[in-house]
Amino acid sequence: MQSEFAERQKRDFFRDISALGSLIFYVLLMMLFFALNDYASLGTLFVGVILMYLFTIIIRLVYFKNRPDKFAYRNVIEKIDAASFPSLHAARTGFLSVFFAYYFNNISISVILAVLALGILFSRVYLRKHDFMDVLAGAVLGVLAYFGVHWLL
Repeated sequence: MQSEFAERQKRDFFRDISALGSLIFYVLLMMLFFALNDYASLGTLFVGVILMYLFTIIIRLVYFKNRPDKFAYRNVIEKIDAASFPSLHAARTGFLSVFFAYYFNNISISVILAVLALGILFSRVYLRKHDFMDVLAGAVLGVLAYFGVHWLL
């Protein structure tokens, strides 16, 4: 049996890894591309996040699935947030993984990004925010959103 300290450290580690799939991290990346005057990449990220949110909201309005640790909700906005399927963390992670794989066009960086993405996806399951199907659907949504944006722009 692990000590309480070890459990806390493990949970904190996965929470920190999970933050790399957060909206805050995504927005910080957009700000970085803005500061670098890379408006093409900024546009790709912006349109991508809009598409991912649009499709996720539509899916969550039509098909509600509780998170493994249920969230209470009192209105439609809270119900959308309380829904588990698909995972927006996983969608952003899938989108960013493919985006940076194409951006850097380097196999070593792509492998590192894939391993990091798997860590983020696992963290969402470990933290009981989603189950396997939620993160799988989210990652697929993110990858499809990237190629959709790439095709659009």
